[in-house]
Amino acid sequence: MEKTTFAPPIAVPSDFNTAVDIIIPFHGHYQKLTKLLESIFRLTRSNYYKIYIVDDASPNSQFIKDIDKNSAKNASIRKADNVIKTIRLEEQRGFGGAIKAGFDASESPYVCFLNSDCKIEDVNWLRSLGEGLLAMKEQNVRMVSPVTNNAVGGHPAQTGTKENRSQNHVILQKEEFLSMYCFLCHRELFNRCGGFIKEYPYGYYEDEEFGSRMQHYGFKQAVCGDSWVYHEGQATIKSVWRTNPDIKDVMEKENRKRCIADMKSLA
Repeated sequence: MEKTTFAPPIAVPSDFNTAVDIIIPFHGHYQKLTKLLESIFRLTRSNYYKIYIVDDASPNSQFIKDIDKNSAKNASIRKADNVIKTIRLEEQRGFGGAIKAGFDASESPYVCFLNSDCKIEDVNWLRSLGEGLLAMKEQNVRMVSPVTNNAVGGHPAQTGTKENRSQNHVILQKEEFLSMYCFLCHRELFNRCGGFIKEYPYGYYEDEEFGSRMQHYGFKQAVCGDSWVYHEGQATIKSVWRTNPDIKDVMEKENRKRCIADMKSLA
């Protein structure tokens, strides 16, 4: 496995020193993705990482090609391994399908999924997530999320401010679930929970269904109070709705029905 990145990890004692695959799905909003990548390169110095960028059938197919070309060129100039891998889907599969494509292409034991309208503002965001995941392992926690400014309907503990972070972690209780704007887990979790995150058209309700599935198999989710990630929230969804208003009904009504049916099938 490649272990070269744009900047080596800072030598700080930690229980979480492993490499992480960061998977970023996107559909349009090229500038937001660019800013996210810049923030990762600038501030993620705690762990080696590789980034898998998944283009979920964006209108401009050239954009992902340019990222691939430029990242390879920059790596060559620096005489370093290229830490960016690009994937383009020719048909829009939504959040679940896009991150599945990135997951299938990745190989590190730990995977972090990150929405394209996020931005890294905390140098220890990734290490703090990993340390929290390991610290709560005995309590059956297998997925963790950082605190953010906009959790978009997630658990209340996910919402906070960068200035008021806490060393305390919040373990979610029965029928509570994380909003999946950013989360870290071990890739083996999906095998132990009956498969990967559901592919609901365009998005919505994947987080609720998978949270219920984790609980069904005896696993828990938690919020790491000392990890922070900025999240604009619903940037891709709103643009999709403007393009085709009927998609909103699919996401809010049809996907909800599918989610309820999937959750009932666990009983």
